[in-house]
Amino acid sequence: MNEIEHEKVGPFTIRIWGFLTALLVWALYVITMAPTTGFWDTSEYVTTAHILGMPHPPGNPLFVITGRVWSLLLEWTGLPVALRINLLSAVLSAGATFFWFLAVARIVAHFWLNRTTVLVASITSVWIGATAFTVWSQSNLNEKVYTLSLFVVAVVSYLAMRWKDDADTVRGTRLLLLIAFLLGLGWSNHSMSLLPGLALVLFVLWHRWRVALQPLVVGCGLALLAIGYSVQLLFVPIRSAQNPIIDEADPECPSLISAVTPTRIEDRFGNKKWAVKCEPLALSLIRDQYGPGPVTQRQASFRAQMANYWQYFDWQWARTLDPGPRLAASMVFLFLALLGLWTHLRGDRKTFVYSGTLLFTVTFLLVYYLNFRYGYSLYMNEIPDLSQHEVRERDYFYIIGFQMWGIYAGIGLVSLWTQLAESISIKAGGHPLHPNLTKASPILAIALIPLLFNYGRADRTGDFAARDWAYNILQSVEPYGVLFTNGDNDTFPLWYLQEVEGIRRDVTVIVHSYLGTSWYPKQLRQLTSPCADGQSASDTPTTVVCQRMFDMENAVEPYKELNPSQPTRSIIAWDDEEMDSLEPAFSVSPDTTFSISRWVEARVRDGVVLYPDIMVYHIIQQSLGDRPVYFAATAPPVYQKWGLQPHLVRHGLAFKLVDDLLEETVDTVNLADQMPNTLSPTWVNSTRSRELLWNVFQIDYLLDWKEWREPSTESSIPAQYYLAYFLQGMSESQLADTVAAQRSFEMSDHFAVLSRIGLVTQ
Repeated sequence: MNEIEHEKVGPFTIRIWGFLTALLVWALYVITMAPTTGFWDTSEYVTTAHILGMPHPPGNPLFVITGRVWSLLLEWTGLPVALRINLLSAVLSAGATFFWFLAVARIVAHFWLNRTTVLVASITSVWIGATAFTVWSQSNLNEKVYTLSLFVVAVVSYLAMRWKDDADTVRGTRLLLLIAFLLGLGWSNHSMSLLPGLALVLFVLWHRWRVALQPLVVGCGLALLAIGYSVQLLFVPIRSAQNPIIDEADPECPSLISAVTPTRIEDRFGNKKWAVKCEPLALSLIRDQYGPGPVTQRQASFRAQMANYWQYFDWQWARTLDPGPRLAASMVFLFLALLGLWTHLRGDRKTFVYSGTLLFTVTFLLVYYLNFRYGYSLYMNEIPDLSQHEVRERDYFYIIGFQMWGIYAGIGLVSLWTQLAESISIKAGGHPLHPNLTKASPILAIALIPLLFNYGRADRTGDFAARDWAYNILQSVEPYGVLFTNGDNDTFPLWYLQEVEGIRRDVTVIVHSYLGTSWYPKQLRQLTSPCADGQSASDTPTTVVCQRMFDMENAVEPYKELNPSQPTRSIIAWDDEEMDSLEPAFSVSPDTTFSISRWVEARVRDGVVLYPDIMVYHIIQQSLGDRPVYFAATAPPVYQKWGLQPHLVRHGLAFKLVDDLLEETVDTVNLADQMPNTLSPTWVNSTRSRELLWNVFQIDYLLDWKEWREPSTESSIPAQYYLAYFLQGMSESQLADTVAAQRSFEMSDHFAVLSRIGLVTQ
């Protein structure tokens, strides 16, 4: 089948048709592309690609390097960095479309001799796969590293089909070795790239096991796999040793030998795992920071996990439709995919061994292996405890499977097309070997359903919500402020704005969930240390040097006249030995009170203090009097742990810890009477918040939105805007400014609709 790619169908060869199809897919992604960064891991990966930083374990070095090189190559365009990385995602997914096109052409050519049918099957299959909702939405916003793995799997699958036709030749052996290298290289991006492994082993053993098991071939294959994976083992510790601003897990090694020497280590559950001798790198490789438990300890029933998978499958084909019609569309595409599988199984079992096994791997086996908790939006009545649910929708983990289901749906649709054409020919008195394909062609319009009914949810044009959320929250903080955030999602956009756009780098963003690690507090200590004489953090802006300066020239209005002084000490006074000697937790009597300063007291109600909270206490105590201390509006668990609400005053989207006696003034009001029995801070600096909400915040375009575009942040981000404007309205009512209060209430009503909280202000 080597010649199939070079055969002409109409004016072009199959390969050119594949390129044109991929180009069309790429154009679709570009037309619907996000103009900037997004929520969740998007900002982390854009930022680490820009500064060659270390994202969360295991570090995804291939993506970081690829993203940096790609961004530099497009620098001449003047496009924003985030948009360049989004374009990379579109190119990678379109590239995957191209290689799947060639793979499908090789597969269906075994049982459809008509080259027009082969061409239509290839176009239809990859088009449906490319417009499946998850594939589309991951391709016009680089939310994860998975489009690079999608590309690797597509290339490997195409090479596997080529190997089948050259298995007994030297070229076939070379193809196997190339596949081994690509798998290792893809592994250094994400372990998702290894998903074809089982399918490849079965395919090779089924087809030419004697060739594949030659000692020289096996040895060279393993060596090339290791060489590809060496990007993970070498780049990560080398770059970490240079102390990039973002250096998660700090996987620095004393020597490169320790980084490539394999050994077995014990994780926090006592399980032995293969890693490397260098402990920091080893812990990063096994993702010990997140403490993944054994797969045998199920976090939810397999039935519930498959129900979650079906929920995501149901999203792929007609996302904008209501549940009833959407389910009908899903059943149609499931039927078509099953028909496609049956058509392939009957037509060519040899290639089916590969693609059928791969599809099984990326569905059932992957669901079992990932072992997710209960779905983010499923079983809420049966399992009301949020800690037993995923923190967001996880459909992106199944991106390869959804693309394959789309491909098989396309094969099934073309099978129906040919059968219908044969039936039409027979009824017209013709011969079934000469089907009337033209008259049967309207049925192919089914392939457009995902395009038409996913567009509204996949379209990301004009979405600046994540970027501007970061801007609004950082500008809520006074110069040189310490800002505690709760976790990844409310932190990564802030990192993006600071490191990519260079806005408010003076603010020290502290991720509460990272404070429990051994490496993060040490990085914060260095990042907030006063600069020595002749030293400047701006000299090497991508690495940790010392406290970064407040940009007075570009300051927003509330801070132009403050003339802030630089901090005189780091936010952490302990040395490495003192931090390493701290207990992971200690117990005190319930409602124990600790003195932070003359005016500020912290009360531990539950009597348990964990390591991250110990660090919060120390940072506050060390910072007060030297720099402002703030808590993001999304971080209630952080300040509630210490009962700091009576000392917090709202400034826009953040709460400032006031080291003084709080009293009501013309600027500051207490809403305690209007908010009885609340766990939230009740003080509002009405003047500062008014300046921020109306003169600084960038939200005008959100007033045109009818719904929030990012489902996993729908109940959090717009709700925070709602609270900010609603409480501002209450404070202005208390100050008897009814006009300003009504204006704020109207704004809060809009965000109440976006967040679906169903609240209407009075």
